[in-house]
Amino acid sequence: MKKALRSLWQKKAFRVTFWCGVSFVAAIVLFVLVCNLIVIFTAAPHREAPEDMIASRETYDCILVLGAGIKPDGSLSNLLRDRMTMGVQLMEEGVAPVLLLTGDGKDPARHDEVGAMEAFAVEKGIAEATILKDPLGLSTYESLWRAKNVYGMEKVLIVTQNFHLDRALYLADRLGLECAGVECDITMALPMNHIREFAARVKALFQGLTLPDLDTQKG
Repeated sequence: MKKALRSLWQKKAFRVTFWCGVSFVAAIVLFVLVCNLIVIFTAAPHREAPEDMIASRETYDCILVLGAGIKPDGSLSNLLRDRMTMGVQLMEEGVAPVLLLTGDGKDPARHDEVGAMEAFAVEKGIAEATILKDPLGLSTYESLWRAKNVYGMEKVLIVTQNFHLDRALYLADRLGLECAGVECDITMALPMNHIREFAARVKALFQGLTLPDLDTQKG
């Protein structure tokens, strides 16, 4: 009898533990999904096709190209090259008077992402006088916060890949920037980029709700 009761209790305990675990995982998945949907739907009205942007002749304070890493030899990563190619094209079309390049350049002797971005733009014919570099734009939030609060931008056109664009536009919107965004998917993004973005949008949602202040130091 005792054995039967113990066995029944263990089975019950297992079932309770199992369903508690399933419920917990389901709650996390639902939470992540809801956070992602809020970011995506907030960003949706700000998305623009490059050809529509050019045809509209609407102008912006700057074209903001967000960093995406450089290779060990100092050249642009494939994703960053695509962003810069689109940024240069939009500059040539007169969409904005300034090309604002943000990324990691706080130690240019060792890693100069914004320097490599500037070199690419100059090589393509963009005048140095029209380029601003933010070497302290170390994240999407930092880049957008600093575009507004350090460089005085109010109306920005953001250039990045499709998987990243919703997060960037959501943060720009929450920061009070008048914004639009164009995607530049020339190189196919890795599956890991998309997977990482699910978690990054959750973080962005809370950044957008709290709007933390940052250092106003110029690079």
